[in-house]
Amino acid sequence: MDDARPLTDRPVVGTPSVSYGDVYVAGSEPLPEGEMRVTIIGSGDPWPRKSQASGSLVIEVGNPERDFFLFDIGSGALMNFTGLHLPVTGTSKVFLSHLHADHIGDMPGLLGSLAKIGRIDPVEIWGGGSDEPELGLAAFVDHMTKALAWDTRSFRGLKATSGTAAIPHELPYDRPDTVYQRNGVTISSFPVIHALNGAVGYKIEYAGLKVVFSGDTRPCRYVVEAAQGADLLIHECFQSPRVAARAMGLDEAVVAKLLKAAHTVPDQAGKVFAMAEPRMAALWHLDLRPGVDAVFEDISAHHSGSVVASQDLTVYNITPEAVVARQAQLDPAAPVIHGPSELEPHLDEPNPAPSWWANALLDM
Repeated sequence: MDDARPLTDRPVVGTPSVSYGDVYVAGSEPLPEGEMRVTIIGSGDPWPRKSQASGSLVIEVGNPERDFFLFDIGSGALMNFTGLHLPVTGTSKVFLSHLHADHIGDMPGLLGSLAKIGRIDPVEIWGGGSDEPELGLAAFVDHMTKALAWDTRSFRGLKATSGTAAIPHELPYDRPDTVYQRNGVTISSFPVIHALNGAVGYKIEYAGLKVVFSGDTRPCRYVVEAAQGADLLIHECFQSPRVAARAMGLDEAVVAKLLKAAHTVPDQAGKVFAMAEPRMAALWHLDLRPGVDAVFEDISAHHSGSVVASQDLTVYNITPEAVVARQAQLDPAAPVIHGPSELEPHLDEPNPAPSWWANALLDM
């Protein structure tokens, strides 16, 4: 794994109308009107590592509002996000593919810590409903809000607490739907096959461009239909059973049964890509430690188009003329960036000091 280069033999599809640097230096390239930029801030699996945070990505669009959207927010992803020079005030639109812990692990920090740092607007969260209401997104948001009650109450009177609020938008778990239409951006959801009802993928459309994010899924018809002619298809992919079995020291048949019960392996991903025919395909959720040669070999048996194995900080610039994959260079000590907010800051009444503090507080 070379963090300076994307993992692909074809990082450019089409002919870019502008010159992109070999590396995307975060904050150095304002996004032009009519362009999309996707940054993978978590490419890994349930075992977060410094080299691979758990699953998450950011999609920016070049509309006048300079909107950006978070898709999943796995453990470790926020540390990558903070180096991108994006405004903390904009972290108010989150789309969850499902509620496995490795896809929502940084949610407490997103809701609590980023509100302390300067987000004033509530966070809207989209995600799948369920045939069992206690397993749907609304129940998750309610429980998360209750779990963070101490954190939220603790800074009353010191900071605006409005940014800690979460607004759930439950999506159909069994049919596609259009779920977001604002500022020239349309986002649709579709059901995918993963573990339980409630897992979804997303189609993001802006200025005639289309990005599709599968979330976690077995090979699924709804993904193929949404991704027909997509500019970028981001699809989950695990190592093949033979490679994973060697890495885990388990029997290949056992590993194959486990993986194919919930995920997509390279041979299957190649078939999905051949059916959808995206301009560029991006693998995601892939443990890169065993290498990617065997992954590309299995995919190439079915699909001859451009495929990138996403690392943390792989960046995709998408225009009508081209799709370009690069790696990003973060600012490791990035300052907090503030942008516009819809709400004005309002301070609640401060908490009264507990009576026992008077005798315990050191006079310094």
